[in-house]
Amino acid sequence: MVEEKLDLTYYSGEDLYSDGAVEDELLEAVKNPSDIERKLMEGSSWAHLYHLSNIRENILEWYDFNPEGELLEIGSGCGALSGLFCRKVKHVTAIELSKKRSTINALRNKEYDNLTIMLGNFEDIRLTKKFDYVTLIGVFEYSICYINSENPFTDMLNRAKSLLKPGGKLFIAIENKYGLKYFAGATEDHTGRCFDGLENYVGVERVRTFSRGTLLKMLKKAGFTDNEFYYPTADYKLPDEIYSDRHLPSFGSIRKPCAAYDRERYELINENQAFDALCEDGLFKELANSFLVVSSVQEESDYTGDSYLQKTVEYAKYNRLRTPKYQICTRIITDKDGIKTVEKKALRTEAEEHIRALSDNRQKLLCLSDSVVPVEVLEQRGKTVSFPFIHGTGFVENINKNLFDLGKLKESIEDALALMFDFKPDAYVDFVPTEAFFQVFGVETFSLRTRQRIVSLKASNIDTIFENFIVGDLTGKCYILDYEWVFDFPVPLDYLKYRTIYYYYSKYNAYLSDRVSESAFLEEFGITGEMAEQFARMENGFQQYVHGEHRKYIYTKNYEKPVHNIGKNLQMGEGWFRSVISGLDELNHTLGPHRRDLVTARIVVRRKSEFWEKVKRNAKHPLRGLLKMLRK
Repeated sequence: MVEEKLDLTYYSGEDLYSDGAVEDELLEAVKNPSDIERKLMEGSSWAHLYHLSNIRENILEWYDFNPEGELLEIGSGCGALSGLFCRKVKHVTAIELSKKRSTINALRNKEYDNLTIMLGNFEDIRLTKKFDYVTLIGVFEYSICYINSENPFTDMLNRAKSLLKPGGKLFIAIENKYGLKYFAGATEDHTGRCFDGLENYVGVERVRTFSRGTLLKMLKKAGFTDNEFYYPTADYKLPDEIYSDRHLPSFGSIRKPCAAYDRERYELINENQAFDALCEDGLFKELANSFLVVSSVQEESDYTGDSYLQKTVEYAKYNRLRTPKYQICTRIITDKDGIKTVEKKALRTEAEEHIRALSDNRQKLLCLSDSVVPVEVLEQRGKTVSFPFIHGTGFVENINKNLFDLGKLKESIEDALALMFDFKPDAYVDFVPTEAFFQVFGVETFSLRTRQRIVSLKASNIDTIFENFIVGDLTGKCYILDYEWVFDFPVPLDYLKYRTIYYYYSKYNAYLSDRVSESAFLEEFGITGEMAEQFARMENGFQQYVHGEHRKYIYTKNYEKPVHNIGKNLQMGEGWFRSVISGLDELNHTLGPHRRDLVTARIVVRRKSEFWEKVKRNAKHPLRGLLKMLRK
């Protein structure tokens, strides 16, 4: 079955590039695809995360492909996206230089009979048909390696265009040369050095990324007249949100700076605050970390392309780092009449029950309050449910107007809480711990030293945070936008208030921490230290309920490399830090051309040390060491 997928017609007989021994590990990993998730949760290597994680699929899972279409995937690698495309379209032709990677792809996607993998350089392969879709995901920047010409990037676009049917779509995912993460100290993704792209790739030969403006000019020059830009965050490799020109992030939207997975990095600025400023000043599009561009040539023809859809996806958000039964996707969609809806979809079969429960959740909340109304369910079918998009002003927008004035901030928060927690008299019940409560919150004992009764509700919306409440422009009503987590067993009402305040403070910590501590902020709204301690344990239990024991499904944390924050030291003018930098400059000057020799010698010594450590370990277990040698 694997051999049938591989077309070796244009294969040279040698792999022109490789990640080395790690590809043997990947090959072993995909032999049983059901084990991939478990292996991801146990691993820590960037190569494993990048090649195996289904988070990679987020880059285009949201896009509504024509199921009768055919797709050409240029540079398919180990098949992280090939399976997604096989599920989306009628047939996928994948082109890849490496036989090892293609074998990994074929094994990984052996269940699909609509995949053909062609081995060879894209420039050399002769394709006799045209496609509805062509993808260059993490490939266009390497056009110099694939196309032997004076203008490899232009020629790559022209070749891709020649393979598209009239009205067909070209997808390019690429890092932004001027991505904020690079200004903030992240190493350039392809060279592993700081500032290479910002300094115009001087001395770099094999790779180029581009600004938004330059990329747009190149596409138009190649004849792509219709170009839609999307902005995957944190970047296109492992995105969890996809923004578009129709739906851009606002102040406070981005709270996940680009993690360092492949190597350690520096942090020169607070990326969250910088993105806040960029969003306010209308510069996000120019300094987003990555681009996804969907391009086409508008021609007169009978081909309808994707017009059968008559809708546009403006935004997508993914929750894949949860237990399987809670993994969902949220999309904002506009139809041909300009009507917006919000759609939530189960990403796995196990999560379909979670989606179906949303209608029941709404009914449970309807009877609690006259002040706020859970947004209505428009349609529920299969694994999806849709809601109207509410145009209005979010509670958090009004609150943030006073972010820099603590007195006014407290008043605006109290006003919001008054609405959010305005319940009917018969909505209240006494809190009594139940088995269901312990199952969700994992708190073996619950005790607050108080003589007063602990109040709860008949049904509790756990996600009572400011971002989930909005005042509608047309109706003036207050709406609850999200009610994914509603429980009909007693939950302390003060816990809901704790979450509201705690998550607001956490999100805007950089703006608040110099003026008020977290504990003092909570106290301002009636959450004592004892209560906060108890509720923090509850919150930890709830997070494990959502993300697995010890939050194991947030496996990306295992892959994060250290981030060295030198920006604050520079900002504060720390004398000791300037002294260290001065010492490094003096050392570099003294070593001169011998600096590289010293680094090389240090690496050799470290590798020899690691070798002898392995020898000592194997000496303790000679049989295991012998078996390892025999296997090699």
